[in-house]
Amino acid sequence: MIPVAALAGGGVAQAAKPSPASADFHWLGDAPPTAPGAAVWGAPWPRGAVKPKTTLTAIAADGQALPLQTWPLAYWPDGSLKWTGHALAGPVAKGFQVRPGKPVAPSKSVVVRETPERIEVAAGDLVCRFARTGSNLIESVSLAGRETLRGGRLVVLNQNTPPGDLSPRETQVFDGAIDAVTIEQRGPVRAVVRFEGRHRGAGRDWLPFTLRVAVDADGRLTLTHSFAFDGDGNKDFIAGLGIRFDVPLTDELHNRHVRFAGEGEGMWGEAVRNIPGWQPTKFALAAKFQDQLRGERVPDLAAMDAKTRDQLLTVPAWNGYRLFQGDADAFTIDKRTNTKSSWLRADHGGRAPGLGYVGGVSGGVAFGLRHFWQRHPTGLEIDGATTDAATVTLWLWSPQAGAMDLRHYSDKAHGLEIQYEDVEEGHSTPLGIARTNQIFLWPVAATPTRAALSAMAKATTEPALPVAAPAYYQSVGAFGGVFTSVDRSTPVKAKLEAAHDRLLGFYQHEIEQRRWYGFWDHGDLMHTYDQDRHVWRYDVGGYAWANSELVPDLWLWTAFMRTGRADLFRMAEAMTRHTGEVDVHHLGPFKGLGSRHNVSHWGDGAKEARISQSLLRRHYYYLTADERTGDLMADLYDGDHALLAVNPVRKVAAKTKYPTQARSGPDWFAFASNWLVAWERTGDTKWRDKIVKGLDAIAASSHGMFTGPPFGYDPATATLYDLGSAFTTSYHLVTIMGGAELVFELDGLIDDPAWSKAWVRFCAYYNAPLAERQAALGPAAIDRYFAYPVWHARLTAWAAVKLKDPVLAKRAWTEFLAKTKTGQENSPEPITRVAGMTVLNPIDEMEGVSTNQSAQWALNLFELLALVGDAAPESLPAGWE
Repeated sequence: MIPVAALAGGGVAQAAKPSPASADFHWLGDAPPTAPGAAVWGAPWPRGAVKPKTTLTAIAADGQALPLQTWPLAYWPDGSLKWTGHALAGPVAKGFQVRPGKPVAPSKSVVVRETPERIEVAAGDLVCRFARTGSNLIESVSLAGRETLRGGRLVVLNQNTPPGDLSPRETQVFDGAIDAVTIEQRGPVRAVVRFEGRHRGAGRDWLPFTLRVAVDADGRLTLTHSFAFDGDGNKDFIAGLGIRFDVPLTDELHNRHVRFAGEGEGMWGEAVRNIPGWQPTKFALAAKFQDQLRGERVPDLAAMDAKTRDQLLTVPAWNGYRLFQGDADAFTIDKRTNTKSSWLRADHGGRAPGLGYVGGVSGGVAFGLRHFWQRHPTGLEIDGATTDAATVTLWLWSPQAGAMDLRHYSDKAHGLEIQYEDVEEGHSTPLGIARTNQIFLWPVAATPTRAALSAMAKATTEPALPVAAPAYYQSVGAFGGVFTSVDRSTPVKAKLEAAHDRLLGFYQHEIEQRRWYGFWDHGDLMHTYDQDRHVWRYDVGGYAWANSELVPDLWLWTAFMRTGRADLFRMAEAMTRHTGEVDVHHLGPFKGLGSRHNVSHWGDGAKEARISQSLLRRHYYYLTADERTGDLMADLYDGDHALLAVNPVRKVAAKTKYPTQARSGPDWFAFASNWLVAWERTGDTKWRDKIVKGLDAIAASSHGMFTGPPFGYDPATATLYDLGSAFTTSYHLVTIMGGAELVFELDGLIDDPAWSKAWVRFCAYYNAPLAERQAALGPAAIDRYFAYPVWHARLTAWAAVKLKDPVLAKRAWTEFLAKTKTGQENSPEPITRVAGMTVLNPIDEMEGVSTNQSAQWALNLFELLALVGDAAPESLPAGWE
């Protein structure tokens, strides 16, 4: 349980003495790096412990200093470092410590050189040249003086007819054109070059992109590719989206090699021209076939006798290769001799990790596309393997799949009452949605062994990440610190933790069982279960995709912070990548807002800040130092201005004299989370002042936190205006979209007694018995405005700590464990097996499950254990499962 002293009082919790500035890290899932490549991550620090100019070093378990690069990510209110970003070079098998000290440089330090025409990044004998203009973003990559890669570029194929339309179609080709180039980091462990531009072709510039290329001291290039859709979903059908480059080839065809990784340690590999090993009595080099299959050099043509040479030249040489992941469970490998000949099926499998290689015994490039099978339809394609340069395309969307269809699922409106769908003309649009993908490139001096390529495939699938222990994250107050490590100290707590484990395991199984995969879907969960059909309500308006409703993002991240489990991190990572990109409009009239839950991720008419808010991205950004996530949050610093175009209560509240309206929650609290990120990332107190201004306005309004929740709002001045609308609508949305978690964290950052008093009053009376609530707030404070008591038990717990009231602490647990009239807010149900004719396939299901309920039940459990864990009952209520 969090010590009461850490939360008591009306303002900031003051540490008596800064904790020592050192942090221990281990590899997520105890999985150290399997292939060359710097590890990048974020480290939190206690308030006051690390000054901004402090240098940090990394020390291995054996006392050896490790090459480390450091940069600031966030600051505490006193100006000390709150989070730092790091890049670590070199093979590190076990844990290490980061502490004050002079860092050592890697043996091959990364150096950046600039000219008016290009940017050059070198790491030892690896030299990468990047363009400032044009379409070839990566001009060339050389290793030990030999060019291994050139012409790195982006490609888009667009067609004018939707999938399934058999009328004549036109396919247009677009290349990525550079608008701006920025050097974001300059080494010595890692340099980052950022490109911004649009795709150009057919008399049109569209699909804005950002491509970051990180070059590290271990010789790997990491590409982070993001694009936003700015076309017309009814007319533009993207048929291919990829990253392409050329690999110079100088070896003879029988000394050139192609590899594709399969499941597990599986590896498909052949030479461009195979040595026939099946005619040992007729072909002199038959014994060399195994050497060739291993990628080792076999005799050149000049070293062969005439007969052997002539025989070998009759063997087919394969010019084209492709691996296509058409769905989550099947990939195929095809090859062909030339464009005038058919493709030949070479092999097939289930789930490819997305790694390939093309090159020769003199060098080549291994390449990997992360989340390959999860984001189908994807592909790896090699063309020109028999020429002097093979062209590699990593297809983020493969042309073999047919074009993507971003039209809304229906051209008619469906009722809010029956379908739970908010429909509005012009709102069901994909304009502004985005997607980010990660690519790894390994330039190599020779064809790697199959074991080395298998290790690269594993690194592509799950890049190694340093993390700290849950107790450390909690001790330094990471993300407010209102969580504890898993607590099974009493029989009741053990049963609650077991119930949560069952719930988490159920959702992990559902992702696999329901195949919640695909380019646009990967990372999201469904909203509500359809018990009659034994499926999720995938086709029922707002009951389909969850889109961060009731913050399952925070549930998963907090679950990770409590446990340190790698599987939970990967699940939360996928959700953050999805919800921050696909569920949010990054350009157009709804820029800065997200789409409420719907059959189509972008389809609902409600565009709200509760989906786009930075509160849902902070964990991933600070734990990984991911620059793209930093971009997404920076774009939201002034996100409140989006309400000028889209008033969130326009359909239920009359227009006022103010520019727009905002609810205290989830709207204003979402803006406050954006400002918190701006404040902690920049140190600029103007963002803090915006938060304080809003908190004070709410506290000073006619009913404090019970005012509204709609307020008049002016984004130009960040001013909330009391509309006198207290006790006219429900307050349940105020805190369940992350508002409670935000305020819990702000309590330790901002000293505002008036606000703290108003907040504690809200917490104490939200779930209070009717008579008690009305005695304090007036007869208008009736029960129907205070719904979902289980989801608000944490408020009672907070009040209990602040008021030092053991009666409230016990009441919080009673509220959490109570079975409501509908029974929908109680503990997770048992998991049952359903088979036979009522389902397509046998399934495991949890009756009546709702992601809203699951996320809020779990977060309340975590927070009650942290705030009032000592007040937990000795036994569970009758009938509690």
